[in-house]
Amino acid sequence: MTPKFFDAHTHLNMLNIAPWGSEPGWEEVGKKTLEQGTWLVNVGADEKSSRLAVEQAHKLGEGCFATVGIHPTEGEGSDFAVIAELAKDEKVVAIGECGLEYFKIDNEDIRSQQCELFIKHIELALEVGKPLMIHCRANADGDAYQDTLEILRSYEGKVRFNMHFYTGDWATAQEFLALGGYLSFPGVITFTKQYDEVVKKAPLDRIMSETDAPFATPVPHRGERNEPVYVHYVAEHLAKLRPEPKEEVLGALVQNALNFFDISAKS
Repeated sequence: MTPKFFDAHTHLNMLNIAPWGSEPGWEEVGKKTLEQGTWLVNVGADEKSSRLAVEQAHKLGEGCFATVGIHPTEGEGSDFAVIAELAKDEKVVAIGECGLEYFKIDNEDIRSQQCELFIKHIELALEVGKPLMIHCRANADGDAYQDTLEILRSYEGKVRFNMHFYTGDWATAQEFLALGGYLSFPGVITFTKQYDEVVKKAPLDRIMSETDAPFATPVPHRGERNEPVYVHYVAEHLAKLRPEPKEEVLGALVQNALNFFDISAKS
């Protein structure tokens, strides 16, 4: 079946993180999400969470997929060979989340290490023929975006990528879009206008909805633990901001995810 909504980036594997507690559990949350017509991509951020993301995707079955990767702040002591092996799994539809995290990090050695780890993910994505799920968080100087762009330009036309939880400005967004990238937006768009310009101006066929659950809970559930089923609030708000008819936008958000992750869905 074709899903009604699609959460392009969520963490069933992290639902028990404080301060929200662990109930209901990931399996109940996942089943409820699928039963309500929402498909999801369960994102790994280190060896443990990547392995768990794959296991959970297999257990939940149709409509639940996984990514495997190492978040830029989790690189120290990590075994990338584990990620490379997990990447071959049929449930894995992207590599990441990976990328650059410069927020409050000015140490050049740490930044350089993050760039090296990011490149390893790109090479793996090319090897297994899967797209990248990119994390990019900058300081006020915007260096993380510029370094990400510089690295991606060296692979231009070779690798597909999505800028998860995109928070940059429209000028920077245009540079990612020019490289063929996608942009996904989480629940923060429901309570701030900071990203409205990008949402309105980005090509309709290059945007996706996400929750980043259990974080970034959308209105009307702010203050609670986020869940992938709440992606419909994000999708509906995206549709409200766009110039196209609501149903066209909602349909595009699902189709864009299916296209980006190379997932087939029967209507």
